[in-house]
Parts: sequence; C-alpha cells; structure tokens
Amino acid sequence: MKRILILFAAAALLLSAAQAENLPGTSPDPNVPLVFAPELPDISEVPETPEPLLNSEGELQLDFDNLLPENPAATPVAVDPIDKPTPTPMPTPNFIPETYTNDAMGVSFTIPYTWLLNPNTNQTTTVQFVEPKSNMMEPDGYQTRLTVEKYTTGLTQTAADARARLDDVLKEMAPNFTTFTAGEIASRSINEAPGYYCYYKASYDDGTKTYNMRGRIIIVAHGNALYQVRITTPSNWYSYYQHAFRRVCSTFKFAE
Repeated sequence: MKRILILFAAAALLLSAAQAENLPGTSPDPNVPLVFAPELPDISEVPETPEPLLNSEGELQLDFDNLLPENPAATPVAVDPIDKPTPTPMPTPNFIPETYTNDAMGVSFTIPYTWLLNPNTNQTTTVQFVEPKSNMMEPDGYQTRLTVEKYTTGLTQTAADARARLDDVLKEMAPNFTTFTAGEIASRSINEAPGYYCYYKASYDDGTKTYNMRGRIIIVAHGNALYQVRITTPSNWYSYYQHAFRRVCSTFKFAE
C-alpha cells in the first residue's frame, strides 16, 4: 500500500510540473513591448564608440541635406508593421551624457554627446538633435531626433495655454505624415513647469516604402513662454530611446 501511495505522489508531481510549463505568463509574450525602468543608465563605463559610417567617397555621413525639423522623409527606413516587436531583446541603453546650453532660448539639458545638432533650424527658438548613423540601432534606419522649441508670448503662460498649444502642434504635425494618430493627453510637468503631454504614432509613404515611427511630445508653461520637448524614433526601438528622452526632461533647466 505504501509503495502505491509513493507512486501516486510521484505521478502527481510530474503532472503538476508539466502543467506549470504551460501556465499563462510563464513564458515571455513577444507581443508585449519591453519597458525599461526609469532609473538612469549606468555610465561608469564608457562603451566602445562604433566606427563611423562612410559613403562611397570616404566622407562621414552626417545626413543634414534637406533635413528639416518636420521632414519625416529624411533618411528613414521601412519598419513593418508599426508595432512589430524586435526579434531579439533590446540592449540596455548606455548613453554618455553631455550638457547642452542655449542662452538665446534660456534653457539647458543633457543630451547624448554623440548626437548631432541640426543646423537647419533657427536656434534662437528651435534646436534639434539627430542620432548619427554610426550609433543607430537599426542600420540604415530612421534616425531618431529630439526637438526642443520655445514659443514666446507677451503674457504669463499657464498649463491651460500649454494644453491649447499641444492641440495646435498635433494638428500642425499631422499633414507631414501619411498617417498620424495621437494618444490621450495628460498632465505633465518639467522642472515644476506645468503642462501636458501625449504619445503618437505616425507613418510616411514615399510611394515606394512605408516608414513607421513613434514619439512623445510635452509642452510646459514657464514665465511668458511655452516650451516643447519632442522625440521621434523608429517604431521598433521606441522603448530604447525613452532613456534619452527621460534624461532630457529630468535635467531640463530654465535660465530665468
């Protein structure tokens, strides 16, 4: 009798082990996007700098020809579909920070030091940083870009003004893309400056390819001005670049 009970117990253990392998949630769901913790990346060790990409003439590819802040067609690559997960786990971001100061706009913030300042902007009101091709997570992919703009008014601005400006910016952005979908708008502050933010998805079809992107935009009120901070990334790598975006927002300072 004892031997029979032992055999039954062993069979029950094997059955429960087999069932546990198939329980929901015991295996990673490839449809669930990776989300990184909000802590800043460890920068105690400087990563190896990738070799720069050169064109056929041996010149460094800076990709600033006709690179306007709102031009989605500048050196992107197709990512299909828009929410397709990457086939391999994303590496932990390890951006090396550098403080950027713009006296004309009265702001300073931390940016990855390898990112390039787009010269095709009026830098008294707008700055845009573009990730160089040599750092891109998708070779020949859409180049991530971060834009900061200042709107000066004659009156003290409030969170309500920031919300109204966000609505206008979303309407202004939409015609630049083939499709554009904004998420829900919610309150958000930067360095105690109140405002609002939202996420967005966009695609651009140049007739031969469809390029897919994701982004986030925040507009806050400070003094008599409104400040916009926006990032646009390749759709598959949006979570990865959120580290850089959070670093910009957490280090954002006003001169006044």
